Amino acid sequence: MAIYVKGKILQYDEHYLVALNVIKRQFPDANGIIIDVGAYDADSAIYFAKAMPYLKVIGFEPNPVPFRRAVVNSQNYKNIEIHNLGFFDKPGEVDFYLTKDDVSSSLFDLETTTESEFDSKIKVRVDTLDSYFKTTDEILLIKLDVQGAELSILKCGTETLGKTKMVLTEMLIADLYRGGCHYYELDEVMRRNGFTLHTLFSNYNNEGAKYFDALYLNTNRTIL
Repeated sequence: MAIYVKGKILQYDEHYLVALNVIKRQFPDANGIIIDVGAYDADSAIYFAKAMPYLKVIGFEPNPVPFRRAVVNSQNYKNIEIHNLGFFDKPGEVDFYLTKDDVSSSLFDLETTTESEFDSKIKVRVDTLDSYFKTTDEILLIKLDVQGAELSILKCGTETLGKTKMVLTEMLIADLYRGGCHYYELDEVMRRNGFTLHTLFSNYNNEGAKYFDALYLNTNRTIL
């Protein structure tokens, strides 16, 4: 699917297409796993699994409803694993705020109802990136779509970032979640951990951009 805006066709999966292109150019051997944090119904996990069937894609979705859909949707892909688990700044059980549209659910409560409406609160299991992936040697890509919790996750994932080639993450401009991070805070953490910004992706919005996706490359692992 695509949307036509001001003389340009923007594909909804444009950020995935660019990430794949960068992988082909910068990492032609394409070794390492792909980690999908906030896998939702496994749409992004399936996208990467189909494009690179020789690599393992591991998806994590703490919300039980889309998790079940993800399991069903990905069952025919042998290189996909889906886990009913989230990531945060410490392991254990935490509050998870469900929204009526499902896709906006988060580890943080809504700050505004302009994008979605609160539905209910549940408990979900979480771990830290560094704890879960402490025995993993190579990570090709981490995709983050966690509705404002990106900073909390990456602050306890510095060792994991050190062995990661690329990060594709959503970044918030507007105050959509209470306690959620902003793009400049996340950018600072990425740069501090040796990553450089490669590309920004943002679809047109009459009210202005409230969030966007960003692709970062680890400067210590790219081909110069």
